[in-house]
Amino acid sequence: MLGIGIDIGGTNTKLVVVNRAGKLLAQERFKTEPQKGPASFLKRLGGAVAGLRRDYGRQLVSVGMGAAGDVDPERGLLRYAPNLGWRNVKLAGPLEKLTGLPCAVENDANMAAWGAYEIELKQKFPDVLTLTLGTGIGSGLVIGGKLYHGATGSAGEAGHMKIVPGGRLCGCGGKGCLEAYCGSGAIMRRARELVKSEDAYVKKFSDPARPRFNTICLTRAAEAGDAAARRVWAETGDFLGRGLASLILVLNPGCVVLTGGVSRARKWFMPALEKVLGAQQISTPFKKVKVRISDDADLGSHGAALFGLERALK
Repeated sequence: MLGIGIDIGGTNTKLVVVNRAGKLLAQERFKTEPQKGPASFLKRLGGAVAGLRRDYGRQLVSVGMGAAGDVDPERGLLRYAPNLGWRNVKLAGPLEKLTGLPCAVENDANMAAWGAYEIELKQKFPDVLTLTLGTGIGSGLVIGGKLYHGATGSAGEAGHMKIVPGGRLCGCGGKGCLEAYCGSGAIMRRARELVKSEDAYVKKFSDPARPRFNTICLTRAAEAGDAAARRVWAETGDFLGRGLASLILVLNPGCVVLTGGVSRARKWFMPALEKVLGAQQISTPFKKVKVRISDDADLGSHGAALFGLERALK
């Protein structure tokens, strides 16, 4: 029995086919093009799923889907997706009609958390907190081996916990959010405040194949000994440590998983993060918790496939 996992991104939508052990059998992607609207997207998504059904037939028994934003998992409804510009979009019902397969819809960070738990951690940790570090910051919780949703399905909005009262403006409209300091856009805004010439910086430090002023460029600059880059990454680790310390104190997880593009700079932000965790006055939960970095870029889509399978086979 196989499941399809779908990860809806603002630029691309990824589909994978995996078995119950999490082995990848197929993958494809297409442009999300959210500006064309949900109806156009669902039609194209239905076509992509139909193509996989032709290849795998009755072996396919479920679809799991992750989307960035506020999701109602019980109704299969995407209540609000800022990166897509969509509100109150029904995803599960229409896709089930198009494909004939049961569909589970979740927040994308929840699916990354489920992927980390199922693929990497299930045998060791029943309680796992996963933070996705990218343009935004999402989080998902597995407690006692079960995905935790909270009262409204909104659990895990760690990116919008306030770490600096009255601080920098966040995309959500609030001030001082974790995302306003540790999302990739926020990191690069701080870098711009320290870099004299962005063009010269890109020319000197960026990947020649992708000459951009981004976190990859900033990581390469840190590797080369650039003081501004190292300062920004140390600040990022400090801010991330503040948010993570509060989460660990409240949730007391056995393991924290950091994933996403920003996590690739671990060498430069982890020392500051670990310093914050080590300075906590209530030390017990910090002595036990394991903080891991996952380089698996497909945790979300794999987690969605495995979660859909579990739901369908109950």
